[in-house]
Amino acid sequence: MYLGPRPKRRRSSPWRVLILLILNGIGIYVLIQVTQERVETPFTPTPTPTRTASSYVFEAEDLYWEGDLKGAIATYERAIELGVSSVEPYVSLARLLALEGHTIEAVQRAEKAVDRAPENARAWAILGMAYDWHGEVAQAIEACQRAIELAPDYAEAYAYLAEAYADDGNWLKATENAEKALELDDESVDVQRNYGYVMEVQGNYTRAVEAYRQALAVHPRLAYLHIAVGKNYLALNDYQAAMESFERAAQVDPKSAEAYYRLGRAYYDAGEPDKAQEYLKTATEADPTFGPAFGYLAFTYWSRRNYEDAIPRLQRAIALESWSARRQARAFAISIEDRQGELVSSSSEVVMEGTFTPVSFEDTDTLRASLTPSAVGQGWQGARGSVTMDTRTGVYTLTLTAMPATRPGQAYVGWFDGVNTLSGNPLNTGTLDLDGGELEAQFEATRVAGPRIDYFYTLGLAHYFLDECDKAYPLFEAALQIDPNDPNARRGVQLCNQAGS
Repeated sequence: MYLGPRPKRRRSSPWRVLILLILNGIGIYVLIQVTQERVETPFTPTPTPTRTASSYVFEAEDLYWEGDLKGAIATYERAIELGVSSVEPYVSLARLLALEGHTIEAVQRAEKAVDRAPENARAWAILGMAYDWHGEVAQAIEACQRAIELAPDYAEAYAYLAEAYADDGNWLKATENAEKALELDDESVDVQRNYGYVMEVQGNYTRAVEAYRQALAVHPRLAYLHIAVGKNYLALNDYQAAMESFERAAQVDPKSAEAYYRLGRAYYDAGEPDKAQEYLKTATEADPTFGPAFGYLAFTYWSRRNYEDAIPRLQRAIALESWSARRQARAFAISIEDRQGELVSSSSEVVMEGTFTPVSFEDTDTLRASLTPSAVGQGWQGARGSVTMDTRTGVYTLTLTAMPATRPGQAYVGWFDGVNTLSGNPLNTGTLDLDGGELEAQFEATRVAGPRIDYFYTLGLAHYFLDECDKAYPLFEAALQIDPNDPNARRGVQLCNQAGS
């Protein structure tokens, strides 16, 4: 077959080849980048918006209404860390801290609220509540009265004032202010709760239960209100109703050590140590710093003559409740006393004083007071001092400088306000020997009023039954400091004396 002449081939241009190679290289590069992008993208975190302080405030409010006070506290703290502008989170946080027993922190936050908003009635009212729960009743009354001046129709201010008057033993004013609060707002949780408290401390347990139940009708998920109801039922000898209330408290707040403690104690008092032990163990697990739970757990072991297990738990209870008592230190003063006098209470000649505050928000267990002259007279202008106490151990350091010399036969003595000895007298340093007006010394406040007397004599008897009277004697002596006529402690001393004779 004839196909005709063959066409001629065109020669390849070197420039054409170069261009094609460049285009191929670009294509390969793009392909590599796309491939890498597809691989890397799944591991790149998706950008999320940063949470605002307000979002934490809203979350804290929700947690409160769910009954999770601990969670609400932590969330309010987060909002404050982020720089929340409103004073309200400080107020709400201070209230919840007081309700959870963190009174030092409650006072701190409430004082901060007043500093931020000195004309805010709610801030002053919460400061009054915090002061009262921390044992500073006079200051509590003043703060509540200031709140009422700022807002005469603010019901909670009257409620907190009523509670402070009740703690002061002024039943008439307590009742008047509680009833005034009810007139202004009978649907407030705190108004009903404080009215119940005023009734409770006066022994009107039936009306107290009614008021606490009215508070629960507003907020049924507050464990401390169920506990209050249960305590008043116990006072009315209705153990069944009391246990139901404590069980409800544990249901709404499974983290509440006090709910389990109250339930365990009720079973113990009802003669059911097995049930009691179960709940008391749960209480110690829920809060390893809750002293009363360890005390009653020890009693359940004691009732079975299991002294080996009772001893460490009683020791723990004494240590924890002593720690709690030392945390109540409010102020420190230096007075001039006769060297031969009995150091029962401070004389009127107070020359230095200062108020205890935590060293920081992070360390509220270390308290410090800066001492400045309270005496007017020549030679005192330059005097200064400080006292720092670790409330966990009771060890404290006192420093004084530029102190004028005392008169012959007299000496300086340091006194705590808010912390007492086992006998009930204010804790003191004893006479202080200064060197040229200077002092830096360390002391221990190990045994202070706070732990129950039966912790001491029961622990002493446990050691006696294990033939350890050398350990038992100091415990019986401690109990006798609390009550010199206590029959159990006196009997313990007799038993050890007989064993040693």
